[in-house]
Amino acid sequence: MQRYQLKVDNKLGRKEILALAWPAIMEMSLHMIAWIVDTAMVGRLGAAELSAVALGGQVYFSSAFVLGAVGVGVTALVARCKGENDLIGATHTTEHGLFLALSLGLLLTAIMLPNAHRIYALAGTEPAVTALGTSYVRTISMAALIYLPTMAANGAMRGLGDTRGPLMVTVVTNLVNVAGDYLLIFGHFGFPRLGVTGAAWALVAGKACGGILALYLLSRREDVRLRISHMIRPNSTTLKRIIRISVPVGVETILRDGARTISTFMIAAMGTVTLAAHQVTVTAESLSFMPGYGFAIAASIITGQSLGAGCAERAEEGTKEAWLLGLTIMSVMGLIFFIFPQQIIRLFTADPQVVELGSRCLRIAAFMQPFISTSDVFSGALRGAGDTRTAMYISAFGSWAIRVPLVLLGVYVLDLSLAGIWVIILIEIAVRALLARSVFQKGRWKQISV
Repeated sequence: MQRYQLKVDNKLGRKEILALAWPAIMEMSLHMIAWIVDTAMVGRLGAAELSAVALGGQVYFSSAFVLGAVGVGVTALVARCKGENDLIGATHTTEHGLFLALSLGLLLTAIMLPNAHRIYALAGTEPAVTALGTSYVRTISMAALIYLPTMAANGAMRGLGDTRGPLMVTVVTNLVNVAGDYLLIFGHFGFPRLGVTGAAWALVAGKACGGILALYLLSRREDVRLRISHMIRPNSTTLKRIIRISVPVGVETILRDGARTISTFMIAAMGTVTLAAHQVTVTAESLSFMPGYGFAIAASIITGQSLGAGCAERAEEGTKEAWLLGLTIMSVMGLIFFIFPQQIIRLFTADPQVVELGSRCLRIAAFMQPFISTSDVFSGALRGAGDTRTAMYISAFGSWAIRVPLVLLGVYVLDLSLAGIWVIILIEIAVRALLARSVFQKGRWKQISV
């Protein structure tokens, strides 16, 4: 497999940055496609089935993403070791990251299995939804045993400069998942028709196959030599280093998603059409997130490896180049949103009221795209340097000092339209972008010790 190699003596060019970014962009795109296909297949079963999977999946994956922050810590530390040519340290960090991820997977499974029904009880769902959802969550909870270690393995590969490996893992995971959905939800080709439970087993099978491939790809590498004996006898110092970097990422996820959820509940008070238009706009806008994610991954890898090699200037140069590339692509996406908002919204709904309101919001979202790219890339660089706390503080400030209070004011005091609420979201993202770039330019991340 082709791998990115840090070339300290050469000028970092766009070719190297794109080689890191495009697999990450494709990886995120595949996740979105698989999610859409999965939702469409379950949706054919009925409203109760769709509700059961949507609620259970939201709780499960939100929890998994918080605990999966260990993968970000592994990426930062392994990238630093790679830059230092400390392959023993990279191996040691990877082993401990896998051990920690497996432990967290066991913890998540142990919590979810006996408490699956409580998720639906708290939400007050109908008995049919609760019964279906409880079975679904109990089944998918077992995926955590391999899903979280897969995140750690992918994080290690990214730290080593390999973004194609995680892409291959995603391809296999999603292919198995979608094929399993087709076979097990509807009972095609002699397989049992399991409905929602079939969707759960398809997800478990996909995660298992992806996890096996991730571990296989790691085992074939020459720059890490995994030893099971080291995984079952972890070193507390290394574990603490991974946890110290990973915890702020998990907290950031909780704070950011919590703010978005609360904002959505407040928007729901504005009426059914308004909520539908908001959700459709969010879905449409998410089509543009992939480039920002890909170039953020590239900036993270370049920064970590460059600092490990003692080349802070290279980290600065590479991050700015990644930012310019991401800025260009996402600005084009913004232009498309501004010119063709109705055509894009109609891909998701035919309701004329929702189309009209969603189109207005998507035009506002068009101006967000350069700011999203800026925020993603510079925050990604900070995480790559190991400065996950600052990235967390920036996200927390934007979410809880700007978005939540201003949306609260806009909905319940100023009686703003949905377009006005999206202007507030635009302000929040712009502030986060300016803060991330300002912090990066100050350069304190160059002295971060991991």
